[in-house]
Amino acid sequence: MTAPRIPAYNLFFGDRPDRPADAREIGWIGTNGPAIDRALWPRGPLTGLPMLHAFTIELPEEYRRRGPDYPAIAFFQGEGQFAEEDEESRPDAESGDPFLRQWAEAREHPMLERREDVIDGQFAFIWLTAEEFRGGPTPPPEDVRREGEHGDDDEGPNAWDTPVEHETAWLADREDPNAGLAPNESGADGYELRFESDPFAVKPWADALWKFDHLGGTAFPVQALPEGLSPYYLEFGEFGGLNFGGGAAQLDLETDVFDWACG
Repeated sequence: MTAPRIPAYNLFFGDRPDRPADAREIGWIGTNGPAIDRALWPRGPLTGLPMLHAFTIELPEEYRRRGPDYPAIAFFQGEGQFAEEDEESRPDAESGDPFLRQWAEAREHPMLERREDVIDGQFAFIWLTAEEFRGGPTPPPEDVRREGEHGDDDEGPNAWDTPVEHETAWLADREDPNAGLAPNESGADGYELRFESDPFAVKPWADALWKFDHLGGTAFPVQALPEGLSPYYLEFGEFGGLNFGGGAAQLDLETDVFDWACG
């Protein structure tokens, strides 16, 4: 007997007019994140600024790639390409600077996974327990900076200087011929290519899918397709405070692949 194919899903972050009536609520976007200890909120490794919370979502069962104990994830973006280490501004529990003392108290969440892009931008996501998911949204660490210190001059977002309104995240079924298949550009393993023979002509079924953030199915990279994507990946564009240069990102929940490209 042939095993059932892994389904794909559309994601709706916020109040989009094209969200279907039967979409299911699965989480939220906005400044507030999951119910984790504030000391475990991910921070930029060079600036120490708490990263921007982009979204927290409960995943469909098939996409819980760290097992049933971790049914949800929270995704963050942090310091950008111009972040530099300041030898005089490092975590210090004995410092007179309240920011440096707070930074010294920070710890890595045991299920945190960090990602770095090709221009040294910082990203992270946390696999969450059901308790950590259901206990949110909760605020980031308190902004304890003294006026004029520890500014956001690295071109990356952070939890203090990039406020984002709370909105709901939704999930809906996705009719996608590539559900359950690893994306590729050769048509291997039955993967349906989205272009006609003319590389600038998109097939009608693909044209109906490209505008949605999604779990699994057909990939629509803005530039090159990242190598090593599995069937268990997210593809999403900008919303809230995320900055992909007008483009989109791919985050794989099975492999270590993460990439984004500007529009």
